[in-house]
Amino acid sequence: MTTESIRSIAEVADHYDAYLIDLWGVMHDGSTLYAGADAALAHLRAKNKSVIFLSNAPRKASRAIKVLSRLGIDPHQYDHMVTSGQTAHDRLKVSDHYGSRYYYLGPGKDEDVLDGLDYDAVKDPKDADFILNAGFEYDYQPEADIEPVLERLAALELPLLCINPDMEVVKQDGTRLLCAGWVAARYEVLGGLVDYIGKPHRAIYDHCLSLLGNPAKSGVLAIGDNLLTDITGANRMGIDSLLIKGGIMASEHGTLPDTAQLEKSYLQSAATPTFVADRFTI
Repeated sequence: MTTESIRSIAEVADHYDAYLIDLWGVMHDGSTLYAGADAALAHLRAKNKSVIFLSNAPRKASRAIKVLSRLGIDPHQYDHMVTSGQTAHDRLKVSDHYGSRYYYLGPGKDEDVLDGLDYDAVKDPKDADFILNAGFEYDYQPEADIEPVLERLAALELPLLCINPDMEVVKQDGTRLLCAGWVAARYEVLGGLVDYIGKPHRAIYDHCLSLLGNPAKSGVLAIGDNLLTDITGANRMGIDSLLIKGGIMASEHGTLPDTAQLEKSYLQSAATPTFVADRFTI
């Protein structure tokens, strides 16, 4: 596959009917909207395109909607908000595959993800049936501090449900934040059993396509900044994709990566986008 470089979403907008757009790294960095992202979204909506925000955020969709609204993106500007946290909530509502008692591993801001369901959060992991993993115990927790926690949990042989497969995200100032995907990968190294909900895994894409009425995949474009989740997921689903260089890749390289750096990254990740652009903008 050959990747085409574009400058604006307007160059490809007429080729697709529906868009699956990542949040962190494309629309915002958790607290600030990326320049031009609102205009790009408005351009798609003016052309009557369907838009689903597809995020690995380990929280309910309502929380992600509030963040976007605070940043100036109102719900009428898109069709659906799909988060890995909401997807986990909905799955666990209809299945007790993991048991009913869980030990929550993640920051306090996301511990309400299963509120309203018939599950019990336990304080002692020895009383748990599974671990619900939304990240580190708190944002920016040192890796050395969580290592003994993971060792103790792995010794209990509890299955871990990771509801944010991202390894890390990056803010516009270059600050990097390790995510639940990193925790889950480390838990696997320690011998733990891990299940994932979110990109790049198929179930969350199937859900998005069902919300769109199961259109032809040729009419869908996925937009994201992460090769391991956004682009890998699109590749697996047979969906075209647009890689945004200005998110996590810019952080990894210290600047917007050039063609040679991109090609190396594609090989390392075994993922190749259809298009690449500096930013999500017009």
